[in-house]
Amino acid sequence: MTSTTTSTELVRGLYDAFGRGDIAFILSRLAPDCQWIAPGEGLPDAGTYRGPEGAAEFFRKLMAATEVTRFEPREFFTSGNDVIALGVEEVRVIATGKTASTNWTMLFRVEDGLVTYFEVFYDTAAYLRAHQPA
Repeated sequence: MTSTTTSTELVRGLYDAFGRGDIAFILSRLAPDCQWIAPGEGLPDAGTYRGPEGAAEFFRKLMAATEVTRFEPREFFTSGNDVIALGVEEVRVIATGKTASTNWTMLFRVEDGLVTYFEVFYDTAAYLRAHQPA
């Protein structure tokens, strides 16, 4: 997949899969050496992950710590092999019951029909507060 439209369609498909809980579909669209970056030192799912196995660990940590109550990709922009998505989400932290919401930006780099790089940018401070006990 080298066309911008095709890359954007791939990313939209990943979001659709996330919405239906199909993590296996997402993992099958990642390159073996994909770099998956989630910021937020101190958050359970923060870190740099490698390949589908690493991304699976990210999703395992994410789902063990939070319940995603709202997730809406809203806009998509493309530049070469890069797809940038803008959206909003809200989560409930399982351990504390607190909620957090944020606007986010996600960057996907797509080569040969697979995601080779992913990085998310969001309000990590709000999420850290939600993880803190009362």
